[in-house]
Amino acid sequence: MTKAEILKYKDYRQFLADYNAWKSQNKVGWSLTVWTRQLGLSHPSALSMILNRKRHIGDKLADSISEYFEFNENEKTHFSNLVKYEKSIDSNHLRIMVLNELQGEKNNAIARFVLNEGNKLQKFENRAQLVAALSPILGMTPGDLIALEARTPEAPDAKAMHLEVVKILERSYDVVPKTKRQYSATFMRMKAERMEEAIAKLRAFQKEFIAEFDSEEADALVCFQNSLFSMINEEGTENDPPLPHNKKN
Repeated sequence: MTKAEILKYKDYRQFLADYNAWKSQNKVGWSLTVWTRQLGLSHPSALSMILNRKRHIGDKLADSISEYFEFNENEKTHFSNLVKYEKSIDSNHLRIMVLNELQGEKNNAIARFVLNEGNKLQKFENRAQLVAALSPILGMTPGDLIALEARTPEAPDAKAMHLEVVKILERSYDVVPKTKRQYSATFMRMKAERMEEAIAKLRAFQKEFIAEFDSEEADALVCFQNSLFSMINEEGTENDPPLPHNKKN
């Protein structure tokens, strides 16, 4: 687990809990008490209360945690916004303001794009109906969806968008009827020299598929996804897996 993973989280407590669980599995003698001392907290139960949602992180502790993980400016800002968001739950205006700050172009790019396409459907009388229909598959509350600006990403983060699609695929098993979904995957052998050719054919098929089924008179919004990648890592093409980044081991 690396410090940069904070950028994938929308709940700072979940990040801390996951880090604590990872640390417990990988470092002998690790405990919340040990971590509490490393953060300079005087009350042994402070972290436990935070993780159990019985108290919020204060500004001083937020700074200590950012220093502990050696967050860069982007990571520190994201962590700070997560903390502010949790504190603003009782204030709808502040909650939406913080959410808009928190959800940058990198985060929820797929949700923004889906909202943008959904707005073009005539079957929904208003935005509230649209977000209510999309909430289960996108894994977000209607309130959080309404707070997002619907638009096509101008400079999307490819990895972040891919991870969002993966989560949507997982949820689709539970929320989409079998008659309205199709999945297929296979593992096959092929000559490495033909990989570029295979990718080109997939791209051509996708263009043909979209050209045939995309419609201005549509009454449904669907996810079409295809993927092809090598399962074998060629020596020298990848760096060693990143190690958890923490200055206090």
